[in-house]
Amino acid sequence: MSRSPRTRRIRRILRAAVALTGVAVFSLAGCRGDDDQRPPAPRDRNGHGDRSLGDFDKDGYDDFATTVVAEDPKLRSEPEGHRLVVVPGSRRGLDTARHRVFAGLEGPLLRADLDGDGYTDLAARRDPNPGGAPGPGGAREAVILHGGRDGLGDPVPVRAEGDFHLAAVADVDGDDHPDLIDGGVGRVSHDPGVRPRPGRIAYGPFGRDGAPAREVRQEWNTVGGALTAGDFDGDDYDDLLFTTTQTPVPDQDEPEFVPVDTYFRGGPGGPEPARYPPDPDNQVADGPTVPAAGDVDGDGRTDLLVHGDRRVDYDRHPTAGRLTVVYGAEGGLGTGRKTVTLDQETPGVPGDSEHGDRFGSDAGTGDVTGDGHPDLVVNSPGEDRRSGRVTLVPGTPEGPDPSRAVVVDLDTPGVPGERYPSGRDNFAATFPLLDVDGDRHADVVARAVGYYVRSTPGLWLIPGGTSGFRTDAVRSVKPGPLGLDPRHWT
Repeated sequence: MSRSPRTRRIRRILRAAVALTGVAVFSLAGCRGDDDQRPPAPRDRNGHGDRSLGDFDKDGYDDFATTVVAEDPKLRSEPEGHRLVVVPGSRRGLDTARHRVFAGLEGPLLRADLDGDGYTDLAARRDPNPGGAPGPGGAREAVILHGGRDGLGDPVPVRAEGDFHLAAVADVDGDDHPDLIDGGVGRVSHDPGVRPRPGRIAYGPFGRDGAPAREVRQEWNTVGGALTAGDFDGDDYDDLLFTTTQTPVPDQDEPEFVPVDTYFRGGPGGPEPARYPPDPDNQVADGPTVPAAGDVDGDGRTDLLVHGDRRVDYDRHPTAGRLTVVYGAEGGLGTGRKTVTLDQETPGVPGDSEHGDRFGSDAGTGDVTGDGHPDLVVNSPGEDRRSGRVTLVPGTPEGPDPSRAVVVDLDTPGVPGERYPSGRDNFAATFPLLDVDGDRHADVVARAVGYYVRSTPGLWLIPGGTSGFRTDAVRSVKPGPLGLDPRHWT
């Protein structure tokens, strides 16, 4: 469908707002009382426009959602099942008294208004075998939890032909109705139980019964690819980048396995094959990494956040890690602004590049400082023998400014708890970032899975503020207030 220039400008602004406010987090709180005044609801990163996709009940506060895995209390190596934990936001932060736990649901967790009613919905996958891992070729059913005045409802299966392998949400045909993407099943091994098949697109809007407007089979021409979606060229049609991360079991009777990465540009008729962007440089010792997506410079185009091994002193510190920002542009990824690479040797970024730090292994964008420019939040889960660290790189109109970077970890003054002497806490931010308390600053919720073994706090809210992380206001919570126990947080 065609759009006027004014409509395109408005949609670009809203995309930028989603990229900033639809990014990570968690704040901890008690019950919502009658004095819980709500902030002026509609706003974008510039203080006007539309609300964020983080708010399931349209009360002006973003809501936190995460998945956890329960373990068998007798055999810790055996999974007991997945849990989806949803905690509403409020003026005081996350309202743990109103949390909900859904059994058998797992990621990816995809936020979008799938039925067009103005409320953000959540798409997820349902484990067909909640008591453990599925067998070869086992499918996980795609479900939708519809948002509404009372928050998320019960999961409704996506009504698609056969099993729907949920991989991403994207508006690939530009009609302002988000679509769900099935990544298909590539032949990544010689297991006879794995049957390759093409992917599909379930086009929105979706009915309350989970039925899409239409369903189209799509050959992605990839092998077991993971998917990154975004409007990388700013034309108001979402694009799809497939990255092959899996390798097959060696077999002398079969030809050598060749990874296949593919790229599709969105358009009025849906995605079309296109030339793969310049090499995102996403190789690490264990194989390719899957790029994350976010608007780093606030221009309304999606950029890639790429984790890779650090090249300097590679022989000594190959897994120190780095984060490369590949900017979106009118001509496509990597054709506009110069690519930027950050690591712990970048002037201004605290720390030193050491073996196993894995700087940049996960990252996201959000306006933590509230100045209208996206900021980068970067994880280093392997820092100090896997103790973990979170780095904030403030944004400017020209992109991230490493000279003002700050870090927070379990040794930071004001952060409850302390680093375990032998490491293994794995302290790291969760994504996407969200403005849970409605103060127009993105917050960070961190987890440290190694902490739960010692029955100490397991979630940390790091509020955003004008100067960055408000470490004087960090709060922590144990799984208990959410109806869980430490075994659920692996």
